[in-house]
Amino acid sequence: MNNDAQHRTFVLIHGAWYGAWVWREILPRLRALGYAATAPTLTGLGERRHIGNDSANLETHIEDVVAHIEAEDLRDVTLVGWSYGGMVITGVLARVPERIKELIYLDAFMPDDGRAVVDYLTPEFVSAFKPFADEKRSKPPLPLSTLGVTDPRLVEFIEPRLGPQPWRTLFQPVKALKARPDIPVSAIVCTEFSPSPLMARLAELEADPTMRVIKLDAGHNCMLTNVNETVAALVGD
Repeated sequence: MNNDAQHRTFVLIHGAWYGAWVWREILPRLRALGYAATAPTLTGLGERRHIGNDSANLETHIEDVVAHIEAEDLRDVTLVGWSYGGMVITGVLARVPERIKELIYLDAFMPDDGRAVVDYLTPEFVSAFKPFADEKRSKPPLPLSTLGVTDPRLVEFIEPRLGPQPWRTLFQPVKALKARPDIPVSAIVCTEFSPSPLMARLAELEADPTMRVIKLDAGHNCMLTNVNETVAALVGD
């Protein structure tokens, strides 16, 4: 085990409609390298899709992760948020900053305080999402082709595991720290996915000397399609 591995604990947070199952290739790779690594599933999704799907909001998902970190007494956490998971890790940092050593946004929303997912979507996506808020019902998964997934084998694996996203999670603003924390923050941008949550901000992120930016030649589901490259980006190789 290298010295870096002795002092890093990865907590991986999945995106909307998915579950912790999306990390099935990444967790064993990180552990084989000597890192501690966990991946909680958020309320209403994955194997927890039967619990709270109608009532969960962003704060519920933030509490899911905070409770996981506290119950497992995890410290020096490298907190990774993928896609919608970027909203969650931003809120988690504001709740338990003393336990977080590093933030990694993996092709994820990187929100400012008081902003919600819908604040970062195109008008077309907002129009498509709004009726679910008006009717107070969960948003069914987007077609996988929208996320750039067309490989039949990948579709066969992902599609049955997707679940409706609690609508409140897409509309509730995040409570974030007012200033960027004095910890390492990384942005891993998947260049083969459009509209990537980070691609529109790539020039801004690359101009920030405090930000580690990695461009990954992969689609949005990089943890399933480009496993080795994703692990290398996470650990910083």
